[in-house]
Amino acid sequence: MAIQGYSKSEFGEELARVLSPARPISSIEKLYGREIELETIERSLYQPGRHVFIYGDRGIGKSSLAATAAYQYHNSETSPIFVGGSCDETFKSIIANIANKAMSISRFVNTKKTSNFGFEWKGVKFNSGIETNSKDIASQIQGVGDAADLLDQISKVLPQKTVIVIDEFDAIPDLDDRNKFAFLLKQLGDQDINIRFIFTGIAKSIDELLGAHQSAYRQLETIELANLSWDARYELVKNAMSHFNITMPDDINWRIAMICAGYPYYIHLIAEKILWEVFSDAELVDQVSLDHYGRGLNSAVRSVTAELRKPYEIAVIHRSEEYEDVVWSTADTDDLLRPLSEMRKSYEAIILKRRKSSSINATTYSQCIRNLKNEKFGAILIPLIGRKGWYGFRENMLRGFIRLQAAANGIELNGSYKIPKQTMRATVNARSGTYGPTIPYGVNVNRRINDEND
Repeated sequence: MAIQGYSKSEFGEELARVLSPARPISSIEKLYGREIELETIERSLYQPGRHVFIYGDRGIGKSSLAATAAYQYHNSETSPIFVGGSCDETFKSIIANIANKAMSISRFVNTKKTSNFGFEWKGVKFNSGIETNSKDIASQIQGVGDAADLLDQISKVLPQKTVIVIDEFDAIPDLDDRNKFAFLLKQLGDQDINIRFIFTGIAKSIDELLGAHQSAYRQLETIELANLSWDARYELVKNAMSHFNITMPDDINWRIAMICAGYPYYIHLIAEKILWEVFSDAELVDQVSLDHYGRGLNSAVRSVTAELRKPYEIAVIHRSEEYEDVVWSTADTDDLLRPLSEMRKSYEAIILKRRKSSSINATTYSQCIRNLKNEKFGAILIPLIGRKGWYGFRENMLRGFIRLQAAANGIELNGSYKIPKQTMRATVNARSGTYGPTIPYGVNVNRRINDEND
């Protein structure tokens, strides 16, 4: 095969250790561009009674940050406790699940392995050799006070610096159940119960997830996770390739950085697919080529989840040809919120790149954009309330898939305006969703693309 020193199975196993598009990262060495957030979480967890809530778009890396931070802070004797929200979970079932995992009890097997500690709570025994059923635990939790009491008992038999991660908190369907966690955090702080929680959830604001108990906010360090900076995107791909002694040309690396729109999921996926294309080459190679890159993009498009593909396909399949150009124009820059006039300019630039002889007029373009708000057209866009003619994505992660789809068809969406010299911004930019720089000054990917097309 094309990567020296690896059989197919050895390469696949090693690749899974280097890149992780399908599961969260838990190692600080593999987490790129989140140093500030990690430091913020670690400092926050040292404060008694404080917990962390990480929120943001789907695919932005919330679970990876939570897992890495949990392992970084958690005591070295045991692993953090991980539970997840889902459509069938409730406040009671999650607390019962935490209790079971804390005592090394399987949720589905009613026996526990022998240990040297235990306790009895409301008639339910947590001890060596005693059968415990998670339903028994849940049935005894009548309210937030009972949950706090149970966690207090758990905290006394577990090592110090215990961290509990509740992932996908937004998936808990009942708003009342989610609100109970706000009250629970307040009680944990008031009673000085030595357990730390890290929550993650998909949301644009913390109020969408935990809005009932404003006084609980002082127990929370809230972190809105932004898109990865350009430098972090670049380093992630470069180091993944270097692990296999493969060189990644800068122009291809920056293209990947553009396409992924700052979402770690897309970076890991594209890099994984490119490395498989390199491995499958007939000859030994030590550098990624444009052919590897192109085939990797096509493979990545096929591997993206149906949940992300479906809105795009509804918008463009069985439509007139211009709809694909219009959809691409919505994702042409790093801005999450854009006015109609800017998207129209992006559309004209795409028409030039595709060397089409004609384009739709401004009125027709505007109607196409309005159609993209409707379910029959994929409901890709939503209007920005209070700003006429401005639009954003209903699902921001879809912007990355649109870029990926365009790139697989030979069109790099990197903005239709002159790129300014990069500047660092101190806070999250509401319009672009990132605090990192733009494409580094002096990198002219557009010129390389045009040269190849000529």
